[in-house]
Amino acid sequence: MTNAYQLSDIKVFHSKSCVLDIADFTIPSGKCIALLGQNGAGKSTLLSLLAFTTEPSQGSLQLFDQKVTAKLKPEQRRRIGLVSQQPYLLPGTVRDNIHLALQLQGIKSSNIDQRIEHVLQQLNLSHLANQLATTLSGGELKRVAIARAIAYAPDILLLDEPFSHLDHHHVRQLESAILAFAKQANKTVIFSTHDHPQGLAIADETLNLHAGRITNAPLLNLFHGQLQQQLFKTRSLIIHVASELTDARHIAIDPREIIVSHHQLESSMRNSFAGRVILIAEETTTIRLTIDCGEHFQAIISPESLSKLNLVIGCPVWLSFKSTAVTVF
Repeated sequence: MTNAYQLSDIKVFHSKSCVLDIADFTIPSGKCIALLGQNGAGKSTLLSLLAFTTEPSQGSLQLFDQKVTAKLKPEQRRRIGLVSQQPYLLPGTVRDNIHLALQLQGIKSSNIDQRIEHVLQQLNLSHLANQLATTLSGGELKRVAIARAIAYAPDILLLDEPFSHLDHHHVRQLESAILAFAKQANKTVIFSTHDHPQGLAIADETLNLHAGRITNAPLLNLFHGQLQQQLFKTRSLIIHVASELTDARHIAIDPREIIVSHHQLESSMRNSFAGRVILIAEETTTIRLTIDCGEHFQAIISPESLSKLNLVIGCPVWLSFKSTAVTVF
C-alpha cells in the first residue's frame, strides 16, 4: 500500500518550545484516520504541517512516496484539501464559493454544476445555495467549507475539529459525508477531534497525540499520577497495571476493555470500582457511558448491552478491567 505521508525526524518549534516531535512515522493512503488528543496536544499543528501551511523546524516529509520540496510543493499542495477550525469563505454566495474552488482546481465547466448540487444535497445545504457567506452561522460556515473541499475531490482531505459546534443531526450528516468521501478510490481523510469515542466509531485507524508526540495509548480514560510497583495512583484511585515501567506519569485505558455490570464481578480482573452513570451518549453504532468512580471513566458498549443492563442516569454500577488493558507512558 502506498503511504499518503512519511514523516522523518520532524520537529516544530513555537517560541523556542517544541510543539511537535515525530521521529519517524508513516500515514497510509486510502484510510479514514482520526487524530485524537486533548487541547494543546499538537493536532492543529500536525494538520497544518501535513497541509504544508506550517514548515517543520527540522526534518522532512514525503507525499505519496515523493519528497516534499519547494519546487514540487505547489503541485503537491493541489492534492490536499484542508478545512481549519475557523474556515474562511470568500464574499458571495455559498454556490459562488464552491464554484470558484472548482474552477481554481481546473474542473471542467460541464461538471461543475453537477458537483455543486451533489455536495450541497449531501450535506443538506441546498437551501443555502444562494445565501451570502457573510450571513451564515458558525456551524453553517464550517459545513460549507467542508462541502467546498469535498467537491473538488482532493486525494487527501484534512479536517480540523470538523464536528465541533454542530448539533447531533448535522454531526450525523457530516459523518456520512466523510465516510462516503473516504470510500472513493484511494482517498485519504484525516480529521482531528477531542471526542475520542466519535473518532473510534467512524475511523479506520487512530493517531493519538500527547504533548506533540504520537503515542500508542488510546488517550481515552487518560489519567495523571504516580507509578510505584505496578500500582498507579491518581487523585482518587489506585489502579493495577501490568507494565514494568517505573518513571511513567500517565495511563490510558481503552474504553472497549471496560466491563460494566450491576454487581462486582468475581473474576481475575485486577481493577474493579463502584460508581454511578452520569452520561449516556449514543454514537454512530455504539453507546458511550461516562461513569463517576472518583475519577470519570468512559466505557463503550453496544445498544443491546444498554438495553439488557437497563441503565439510566444515576444508577449504580461496577466497572472492571484487566491490568493489561492499561497503557502506561
